[in-house]
Amino acid sequence: MRFVSKVDGWVIAVMLVAIGGMIWALLSVMITETPWLVRIATAAVTVLVLGLLVSLFTRTHYTIADGELRVVSGPFRRTIPLSAITSIEPSRNPLSSPALSLDRLKISYGNKKYVLISPADKTGFLSAIENSTRRDEA
Repeated sequence: MRFVSKVDGWVIAVMLVAIGGMIWALLSVMITETPWLVRIATAAVTVLVLGLLVSLFTRTHYTIADGELRVVSGPFRRTIPLSAITSIEPSRNPLSSPALSLDRLKISYGNKKYVLISPADKTGFLSAIENSTRRDEA
């Protein structure tokens, strides 16, 4: 099962401000007497960062399948065996994570490792984890 990330309104606002600022900076560099090398470098960095931001925003999801939890956030991926999960608890930890909301779940696994995620359907996500774990144990 695939679960999309919940998205907080403030994340959208921050994303739009960041995108607007980068576009403004790019336009400023392009319309001034700036060397071509600086213009090209600025355009390249802007395109890369915009691509990363859009990718994070549109491709953050969590999939439970084949005894694994797959966490995808833009170009970043992490796979956690369901058998390695030791606990799941609510969290509002603001640390950087593959989550677009502060309404999060802290998934502890392995040797003191954890990931913070924010499935929009927490209840369905927890049920899917529980059902998959039960199926794997049977």
